[in-house]
Amino acid sequence: MDSTQKSILTKRFQTTMIGSLFEFEKAFGYLWGQDKDEQDLTDEELDFLDKWDFVRNQILNNGNNQLRKAISDIEKTTGNIKYNYRFNQKKED
Repeated sequence: MDSTQKSILTKRFQTTMIGSLFEFEKAFGYLWGQDKDEQDLTDEELDFLDKWDFVRNQILNNGNNQLRKAISDIEKTTGNIKYNYRFNQKKED
């Protein structure tokens, strides 16, 4: 796998992770006061913010680990495909 292919795969993984997190934040961000300053958050919002930060980091860490494994798996198999050709010659009488 060359550097361009790695870069494309990395970008795809990152876009998937960040896009998914963004959609979740749009739907549930109100729980942790997404549009408020941190000093204006209620205790409940602060609790949700702590939980969200933990879960978000877990998701990103897992995604990055899977990206590294995918690149490694591809590199292990790339170039290992071997073709065997057999040419049969016809004997002429």
